[in-house]
Amino acid sequence: MAEITTGISPEIIENLQLFKELDGDYLAKAAGECQIRSVPPKTLVFKKGQSSEWTQFVLSGILVVVSPSGDKESLVGMGDNGVVDQPLGWSVPFENSAVSQTDIKLIRIKTDRLKHLLEESKPPEIEVSESEEVNADIGTQIYYNLFQDLMDDKLELPSMPDIAIRVRQAVGDPHAGANDVAKIIQSDPVVTTRIIQAANSALYTGQRQVDNVSAAIVRLGLTTTRELVMAVTMRDVFKSKSPLLNKRMVELWIHSTMVASIASVLAKKIRGFSPDKGLLAGLVHDIGVVPMVAHAGEYPELVSDPALLEKTIKEYKGQIGSMIMRKWNFPEDLASVPSEADEWMRDHDGKADYSDLIIISQLHNISSGKHTDEYPPIGDTPALAKLGLEGTDDNEAAILIKDEARDEIAAVQKLLLGQ
Repeated sequence: MAEITTGISPEIIENLQLFKELDGDYLAKAAGECQIRSVPPKTLVFKKGQSSEWTQFVLSGILVVVSPSGDKESLVGMGDNGVVDQPLGWSVPFENSAVSQTDIKLIRIKTDRLKHLLEESKPPEIEVSESEEVNADIGTQIYYNLFQDLMDDKLELPSMPDIAIRVRQAVGDPHAGANDVAKIIQSDPVVTTRIIQAANSALYTGQRQVDNVSAAIVRLGLTTTRELVMAVTMRDVFKSKSPLLNKRMVELWIHSTMVASIASVLAKKIRGFSPDKGLLAGLVHDIGVVPMVAHAGEYPELVSDPALLEKTIKEYKGQIGSMIMRKWNFPEDLASVPSEADEWMRDHDGKADYSDLIIISQLHNISSGKHTDEYPPIGDTPALAKLGLEGTDDNEAAILIKDEARDEIAAVQKLLLGQ
């Protein structure tokens, strides 16, 4: 029988998208009414066609969601700082079934109660003129529609590449090893080639070249292999059905690979940072642009007005990007990167983080340290000091780091571009 306890810390749920609209007393009320439900392995948690009065989130353990066609998705909760940001039961009846693979803990709150708290916490409506309303419709409707679709679990988010999911699950399985990961990677010749290429690159090379994926994994290690598989398969995410909008996707991918390459090389110089994680952070820092561009075709005003499209993207890409990262169940230090990557003067307590790394990597990528009113001097940013890279003037800092590692940065970008 499932064990149930009532009341959790607000910090556990404050970054979940459904609860982000709540602050102060409302968040505390929601946390106080949340329950933690413990479920043993091999238990049917919900069944297709059923309804429920609860909205639930996976706090810890592995829940396998099975679609009517038999496709499976594993939701992996990592505890207080890694709740899966996928509300189960927000929309009913259930379209899928779900079974616990391990012991799991679910956070649950009554759906009607949460909707009531969200309604109560809304700020009073402000009347706007007709012209203001039209502009708001054109510029922001895409965001609110995406947000609502996400809340209703209807948003077609970019799919994490299948091979990346399988490698991630294998690396997280204590019973799996390098051979199991190698078998998965070998099912995709392109990924196989890129992993061997990475193992022989300037970032990881040893005295001898490797010529097979098993040897490449041994050199790289399982964690690095996991991050690199995700990185080299990300290109498939940056696509649009519209030829006009696909051009914007290509530009986005090239920008992301450059920022990722700089971040990876910088991460090697900073204690406590992983080059592979820096690479991944750079690739996903603008991931929120992907569904916005993908859905822009539904708004002729945006397609016909590139300036308005870019303004809309700039305003909302961070929030949407972090939604996607949490939907993909990334750890919070990566999930927060999209929403913080353009906060040039961001300052915070604690140690440097990957958002700091991407801020500096982007500024290095923007005209080699030159700045305009939109981009501050690198030397003025709190992130530079946090990372321990201060000590030279603005232009010198940018040129020094890029010049001394130019070949490394070019090699990493070449790997990502598949050249």
